[in-house]
Amino acid sequence: MKRIISVILCALMLLSAVGCTKGSGDDTTVSPDTTVPEQTTAEVTTEEVTTEEETTTASPFPEPSEEVLAAPAATAFTVSGVFGDHMVIQRNEYIRVWGFADEDQNGKRVNAEFSGLTGAALIENGEFMITLNGSLPESTVPGQFRVYGEGVEYLFDDVLVGDVFWVVGQSNIEYPVEAIIAEPLAGPENKSRIADNNELIRLHRSGSSDPSGLTQGTTDVNKDTPIKRGWQLPANGYRLFSALGFFTAKQLYEKLEGKIPLGMIEFGWSGAALNAFCPNEVCDSLKIDKLNKTKGIYTAPSVNNHPTRFMYNHYMYAFQKLPICGIIWYQGESDCQSPNDKKYPERFSALITEYRNRHDLLVHDYPVYIIEFPAIWQSFPFASVRQYMGTIPNSLSNAHICQSSDLWKDSKYANSLHPYVKWEQAQRLTSMILANQYGIGDPEYAEGPSAISMESSDEGLTVTVKFRNVGDGLKAEGGEVKGVKVKYSGSSQYKAPESVEITGKDTIVIKGSKAIKEVGYNSGLTDTFPETLTLCNSDGVPCAAFILK
Repeated sequence: MKRIISVILCALMLLSAVGCTKGSGDDTTVSPDTTVPEQTTAEVTTEEVTTEEETTTASPFPEPSEEVLAAPAATAFTVSGVFGDHMVIQRNEYIRVWGFADEDQNGKRVNAEFSGLTGAALIENGEFMITLNGSLPESTVPGQFRVYGEGVEYLFDDVLVGDVFWVVGQSNIEYPVEAIIAEPLAGPENKSRIADNNELIRLHRSGSSDPSGLTQGTTDVNKDTPIKRGWQLPANGYRLFSALGFFTAKQLYEKLEGKIPLGMIEFGWSGAALNAFCPNEVCDSLKIDKLNKTKGIYTAPSVNNHPTRFMYNHYMYAFQKLPICGIIWYQGESDCQSPNDKKYPERFSALITEYRNRHDLLVHDYPVYIIEFPAIWQSFPFASVRQYMGTIPNSLSNAHICQSSDLWKDSKYANSLHPYVKWEQAQRLTSMILANQYGIGDPEYAEGPSAISMESSDEGLTVTVKFRNVGDGLKAEGGEVKGVKVKYSGSSQYKAPESVEITGKDTIVIKGSKAIKEVGYNSGLTDTFPETLTLCNSDGVPCAAFILK
């Protein structure tokens, strides 16, 4: 009987071990007609334990071993600054806590407990990491997280369980709420969303105003976060927080009727190229940068020629084991020069794969939402990198493009590099997140078309392009497909094709006067929807920029 009960308990625990994708582990009703459903699948590594009588499946949440429980309690240690009052713990995931100690504490035990869950681990090589013995569904009731030894105790208050997102990028991520408030041209909906500490939104920010204590461009890492302000209540931190990140949290929170707490962790640095967000291993494996032996730092060509590696090594490294449920990404402006534009999809896919592996979650392939660059009225070669970024969903699982070609068209605005439509971008992003992670809406309609592949006729005069996320079917605003360009064999210039026709629910056929070697969409700096771009899904969400060869 005990073995039968054990099997049942393990099965129940595995059913509860799901991430934020597709919602919570219980039925959280969002509205009378809408329920946040459970996720149906999760990547859980388990170990089968076989006896002569039966086979059981081990829990993914280990209990401390007898060796750990028998060890003397640690008398001196610190807990990582990643943890603190007001933090949000990712629901339905591993709950980990870690920290540091002097070498004389090696072999001693540190304990942790939160909301009925417990864990313990030994200090080894001056560090410890504890995984609690279960996961938790979302909770709007704040709790106290306790980490303790013998005569030493850390208590973190107002700890919530909900969904945690990384908000990552360069200046358009660092663009703060206070800049929107100060912008006369920003619409009233951008300025009226005042933060309220009664809302269960929590903010943690790392950026260019924060010293790291390390030299940029080295392989040195901050094992602990250098950020001293810690987690902030919304009214205390929102003005300097990423406008896109905060507005997305605000809209998600309202759509979910406040039933799921939200934690937003910002990593932003103005002008930083993709290489700045890459761990040492990614830079090395892809040969992204080179060591300047005279200066002792790694560098790589980019628009601003910053040193490489520093965003991850200095600010993100300390958070790499903290469970999250997704990434919001707005970066690539500094990678618009060749060959960085062409290499962007490969590098980005490798980067996110590395992030996912380091997070080591139950739900491994969490979603990544990439903000598409809108039009720009400056001599900045955005179009090429925008097109290449649009192909990322073809090489990276659970990657999504948040289209912007219809959201920004102010050609007279002097700083069009930094459009003030962060609220509007957050609206589209929120719809995508709700559809992909909470079962509210359908990605086929919430996301715009994204090109999957192209197939050429034998002579190359005709090309068929296939799309995902078309809703009820592709359509052209105004009846004519605009925005498609081609490169013919022997030419490096884009030209208008002979014709473009929607031939099926998810296909277009392009005809050329010569053999077509490349198809591009949204290839002009100033392209906007529906003026020069007209392809969209049945709900009118624009097609993402793309380049296919």
